[in-house]
Amino acid sequence: MSLAPPTITCLFFNDPSLPAFLRAPAGRDLVGDLLVECSLFPSLGYVLNLETPANYPGVAGLLGGVDLGTLAHPSDALPAPILLAAGSPVSIAAVRSALARLTQPDERLRAITLLVPVSDARALGAALAIADGFALAWDATAFPHEELLDFAQWLAAEKFLLSGLHTYTTGAPVPSHAQRLTTLLAPLGARLVALSA
Repeated sequence: MSLAPPTITCLFFNDPSLPAFLRAPAGRDLVGDLLVECSLFPSLGYVLNLETPANYPGVAGLLGGVDLGTLAHPSDALPAPILLAAGSPVSIAAVRSALARLTQPDERLRAITLLVPVSDARALGAALAIADGFALAWDATAFPHEELLDFAQWLAAEKFLLSGLHTYTTGAPVPSHAQRLTTLLAPLGARLVALSA
């Protein structure tokens, strides 16, 4: 009996507070056996207090045959081990090529979750088409930057359909910001999930 390739979920996010969402019930539902930070620069390691040495290759290490088990880091702050972004900037071509390696069957993995900052989505482009599903985790406490609009336009152009928009907060938003978000999200029927930091 041959192994099936892992199911891959692509979770876009707007803020490094993402681990707080992944620990919450709504976030845990999106977490597979392995989390993969798909970014050109590290960000989640800072929040998780995990040091990534300059020679840590991130997902690009798969191109040289490094085992996933060696690259992944367990963390008490996450429900699954994480393969962090490289400790030093890596070529976007290397990251794109390495993502395709995640589709290979591995007896340790039934499901993988790609964690993609909205700022890097356009650069990764069609390489993200390996995913079986797409969702967005949005920390509504963070003020939306122009990159969020760029992301929305890119998403529409690529015709990736989001299976979920998950809004959450890691603190109390500024009241005027909260009112604007409530007005904006009301037609979508989204609800904010408050998380402790």
